[in-house]
Amino acid sequence: LYRLLSGWHASTTISIAKNFYAPGTKQKGAWAPNPERYLQSIGQHPDRLKNLHFSFVVMLRAVKKASPLLQQYPYSTGDTQEDERTRTLMGRLLDSQVLSVCSPLFEAFDETRLFHLTSPEQRQLKRQFKSVFHNITVLVDCVQCQRCRLHAKV
Repeated sequence: LYRLLSGWHASTTISIAKNFYAPGTKQKGAWAPNPERYLQSIGQHPDRLKNLHFSFVVMLRAVKKASPLLQQYPYSTGDTQEDERTRTLMGRLLDSQVLSVCSPLFEAFDETRLFHLTSPEQRQLKRQFKSVFHNITVLVDCVQCQRCRLHAKV
């Protein structure tokens, strides 16, 4: 659980470093990459990069498992052009070679081994996972920036 949350935190931090708006900047739209911030927060911490990779593997595995549902999902943003763009991008992701090429990576994490409910401890672990993810979702709902909220939930 720690590695997964650390990886998500690293992903969010990289997004912030990529689109950084320096405090005290008076110029509108002065968003720019901040390599120093990246190095300080992520680049000099190999464990955080490993956790980022781990969380990416978990996410790809989830996308692969959910692909039949995601292919049939009626994407509706309220804008027909954006709806079509979303369907096209999802189709490219789900139908592309990305998921099949990444198949060997999926072996890095197998949730069926983690949640094989044979002992009370494992059932407790599953309840703990659900509780932590529920708490994160509730916490992220308080974030005002929609982009940050979406990124955190994905």
